[in-house]
This record gives sequence, C-alpha cells and structure tokens, in this order.
Amino acid sequence: MSEKKYTITEDLPYGAHERQKADIFTPNDPKSLSGILFFIHGGGWTVGDKADYRGEIDYYCNLGYICASISYRYVDGKTLIADQLDDITAAIGAIKKKCAELGFNIEKLIFIGASAGSHLALLHAYTRKNEAAIPAVAACLYCPPVYCYEDDFISGKLEGWRYDVLSKCCGIEMNRENFLTAEPQEALKQISPALYVSPDCIPTAIFHGTFDEIIPIEHAERFIEKLCKTGVKNEFLVFPNSSHALDKDPDFWQSSRDITVSHADRYF
Repeated sequence: MSEKKYTITEDLPYGAHERQKADIFTPNDPKSLSGILFFIHGGGWTVGDKADYRGEIDYYCNLGYICASISYRYVDGKTLIADQLDDITAAIGAIKKKCAELGFNIEKLIFIGASAGSHLALLHAYTRKNEAAIPAVAACLYCPPVYCYEDDFISGKLEGWRYDVLSKCCGIEMNRENFLTAEPQEALKQISPALYVSPDCIPTAIFHGTFDEIIPIEHAERFIEKLCKTGVKNEFLVFPNSSHALDKDPDFWQSSRDITVSHADRYF
C-alpha cells in the first residue's frame, strides 16, 4: 500500500450534537493554500456519514486539493432542512478556523455532494451564501433534488417513503391526499433550489443518471435550462446507463471528477 500524501484531522466538532463533526484532509504538497473541496454526504437527509466520501477524497487529496467532509444532524420532524443548513454554516466556520491553525488561510470552497448532500449544498450556496465564513465559488453535484414539490419527485415504488421523509424535512405531515395542497407545496417550494436561481448563483456542474428513479432526469434538464436562461455558468454531464446510484458508467464518473478538477483549477 502506497503512503498517503496527506494528513487527516478527524472528528473536528462544530457543535454539541454527536453528528456535528467534520474531517479535514490536508495534502503534503497542496496545489492551493486558499481553496477547499467541501463534501456533503447523501442519504435521504436521514442516514449517511462524513466517511462515505473517503474514496473520492483520497482521489482529490492525492492530486493536491485540501478537502473537508462533514456529518450533519438528520431530519426527524423537529430537526429540519433549515437546521441542516445551519450545520453547514457552523461547519464551514469551524473548518476555516482549524485550517488557519494548520497554516492554511482558506478563502474559497467548492461544494461537492450527492443526492440529499447535493440538495443541501445547492440550497446553502443559493440562500445562505452571506452567512458562510468561506464563500462558495462553485458546486459540483451528483443527482441533486431541485424541484422537491413536483408530483413526480420520488415517485413509483418510493412514493410512500417520499411522504415520510419530506414530512421530516419540513416538519409538517404529508401524505398522498394533501401533497399537492397549499401548505405542503409552500413548504416544499421553500426547500427547492431551482426556485432560488438568480444571476448571482455560483457556477454549477450537475451530474445525473438517465434512469434516475428518485430524481427524474427531466428535473435536471429543466434546472440546467433555467441556469442557462438566467446566465449562470453551468456544466451538465449525463450518465447514459445509470440510475440514482450512477454505478453503470465508470468512464463518466471519471469525467465528473475531471470537471470538478477543472473547477478547482479555475476558481482556486
């Protein structure tokens, strides 16, 4: 086994909850002293861990990029999406402070995430940018939920789970009968990144599977079209044979990494 080219600072606390922990990965020979790749895990807002991205982080760290990965509190009807966004804000502040202690003045970050993690990254970048201790300069995201209020979002065999998890996300009861009524729709629109697109949004790269069974590819296409019409820099990479797991197109996975590296080189 080859020796790692980076150092890991594990379980940095950014709050009192057991889930409020971050890991920081600092290359021995960093390409940038002021930029960081910031990973937010997926898991339907209710599962997942900062360790889920270790393989990807190893890849980027060995290329010389400083990285961080966070865990965050799960939604449960009392802890909501807004609280998870608060976690991201707090984590960014703690990571900036720790990096300064390690000798790095971090001034820019690029969000990387998948599924729920990519949703939180977009929502934070588009609605909480003025709160962050480190400004986001780009986002490179896998299968992000962007139109959470649409009736074809998490449909089919997963429709029952949709009502349960979105109820936990928003703190109001949702079911088949009331999903399209005013209160659930208003709550879901408030957590839908597509509705916050403006010319001020950061450059955004989206990677999506043609056969995604959770977030329809049409949602990603509409989102990219909206970014284009609004003048937001964007890239769109479709995994032609993959569903939500994006596990059928290894060459396209490497292409997504290449796009992320191009963003880091450009914006760091």
